[in-house]
Amino acid sequence: MELKEIDKENPLYGEAQLILQKIDSLKEMINDGKNNTIETINSTTGGELSQKEELERELKSITEGIDFSKYRGTVESLQLELVLFEIWAKIIKESEVSSDSEIQTLARKLKSKVENIQNKEFPILRQEYASFAAKIMWENDIEVYTSGTANGYINFIGGTFVANKNKQALQEQLQEILTMFRFKQSRYRWYKGDDEYTYWTIYKGKDSELVNFNK
Repeated sequence: MELKEIDKENPLYGEAQLILQKIDSLKEMINDGKNNTIETINSTTGGELSQKEELERELKSITEGIDFSKYRGTVESLQLELVLFEIWAKIIKESEVSSDSEIQTLARKLKSKVENIQNKEFPILRQEYASFAAKIMWENDIEVYTSGTANGYINFIGGTFVANKNKQALQEQLQEILTMFRFKQSRYRWYKGDDEYTYWTIYKGKDSELVNFNK
């Protein structure tokens, strides 16, 4: 992606460019993450798992407890948690169409657990992402924070947003990654305490819905 809509002299250019680097790397990281995960599984099991073994392994790991704290600390780590969700979704969808009733039952169990995990984790991921964005934009006097139920809204406040074209330009650049983290809305104000704001509706689904970045 390129910053076609933001002039290089615009105070938003620097921080938007940094965030775009994260956007551009996400799809590559998704593919790398899948490959690395598969390689790790194969190396520890001595080969590819059967569909049943794969489901049982994922259910066992969830039941024993997954340490999601390892998916904190960097934007890349947050994105890798999204990769995990998509891998689970792939396993579930492939198993749901199996002709084996036992595999279908295991798929339903895994789906239920993954839905519960996503309901818990997505609000945390949104909060974490907003914190990183706030650090990037702080130097240009732009405040970023979440609000609403389950941190569903991301708010941008700064004098540069007195111009509608600046709001639209940044929104266009961030639309993809904000959708990936399932923000319901992005809201722009040009000063703190302003009761009025410009907003964009982003993700309309539920956090529990299985992840698919290829839609």
